[in-house]
Amino acid sequence: MKTILDKEVLSYSASRGQCQRDALAVDPDAGCNIQFTSGTTGSPKAALLSHHNIVNNGFNIGLRNELHERHTKICVQVPLFHVFGVVVTLSSAVQHGATVVLPAGRYSPAANIEALVTEKCDSVYGTPTMHIDLVNAVRSSGVTGLRVRTAITGGSPVTPKLVQDLERTLGLSCVKSIFGMTEGSAVSFQSLPGEDQERPLYYVGALHDHLEAKIVNDEGNMVPFGAPGELWIRGYSVMTGYWGEKAKTAETKRPDGWLRTGDQVVLHQDGYGQIVGRLKDLIIRGGENIAPKEIEDVLTAHPDVVDCQVVGVQDDRLGEEICAVIRLQEGAALNAQELSRHCQGSLAKYKIPRIFKRIDSFPKTASGKVQKYKLRNMIESGKL
Repeated sequence: MKTILDKEVLSYSASRGQCQRDALAVDPDAGCNIQFTSGTTGSPKAALLSHHNIVNNGFNIGLRNELHERHTKICVQVPLFHVFGVVVTLSSAVQHGATVVLPAGRYSPAANIEALVTEKCDSVYGTPTMHIDLVNAVRSSGVTGLRVRTAITGGSPVTPKLVQDLERTLGLSCVKSIFGMTEGSAVSFQSLPGEDQERPLYYVGALHDHLEAKIVNDEGNMVPFGAPGELWIRGYSVMTGYWGEKAKTAETKRPDGWLRTGDQVVLHQDGYGQIVGRLKDLIIRGGENIAPKEIEDVLTAHPDVVDCQVVGVQDDRLGEEICAVIRLQEGAALNAQELSRHCQGSLAKYKIPRIFKRIDSFPKTASGKVQKYKLRNMIESGKL
């Protein structure tokens, strides 16, 4: 970054004097980056992030990832045009002196493995989909000699099976979660250093320092700890607004500074959060609210299932019906009856999918997030 603004961060710069002089000429709250959202639930929006947003969120992310404790080589699977690349990776690495390894010009699991081996990377960053590809590539190649200690996962919810697969296949000491959104600079919840290794199986991390969070119901009233609702956050990381779209900004960012995330979350008294799902992804079947993630976690626990996405599709009688779209292991031949039996005993009867579809690859954004709305359209139009 050409200009570093935060006074605490300035002390980390080798050219501290010049940075201090440059900082005097720049307003920390001025726009720094027009960052497009991923577009997982619709068309991407242009969020204006300030210098203060990007510098401070990156700095605090680095502290949680312990980049200040030792020199770290990071294998970067994510693109640099997304906040995972810009803030979580680059802003954080520059401020804490980490090495960033870019395996290839385009996303390539094979190149990622090669970088892990040849560059002796000790940390790997990626979305759950990217980590699934990495695990499968390591297994199929039989590669050994990996020195990677930590995997950072974010961008979409992670399943307990993937956390366990990463630890066993890559020989990791821990998997760390990050959770947030572009409109919040990048990260609002993140794993704590030294936390119990079971935590990432079920939680997205603890609330970041210097941020406020609350969970509200449909009327905007706070709900008790342990109850699900929409997550709102407030603090230094909240965007300036959507570029050139005052109406959309007003829908998302309230005058009192609270940012409506659109994520359904459970907040616990110790500050840890549990993701239930996107409010837009919630399935309403016959009047019952059903969170897709609970079903996805059960289905991905089957040894022949690589990945799974659950969506609601139109139904004349119930309003929506549950459809599970499955990626199977190579050579596996599961049918709907076997998958349904697998769910029995783990899910209430009304939550067991009535429709199963098989797919080779999910529609994804350029940053590697699954686009459920496109998946839903494919099913309802008969293309899947």
